[in-house]
Amino acid sequence: MDLTTCPQCGNAAEITSRDVLESTDGPIEHAKVVCVSQHWFVLPVASLAAPLRHPTRPQTPAI
Repeated sequence: MDLTTCPQCGNAAEITSRDVLESTDGPIEHAKVVCVSQHWFVLPVASLAAPLRHPTRPQTPAI
């Protein structure tokens, strides 16, 4: 599952598909993004926000 941020509301969003579309400057990879608020977009991959990362806890040794 690829995650990013919704460009409209900022909530978590999933990249549901990727395709390459032709343009006058050559092929450009696009992604369909659907957020938890049900907004959806087809955007160039280069314009997507950095993937969301779940916060990691500091590593502590097991006792």
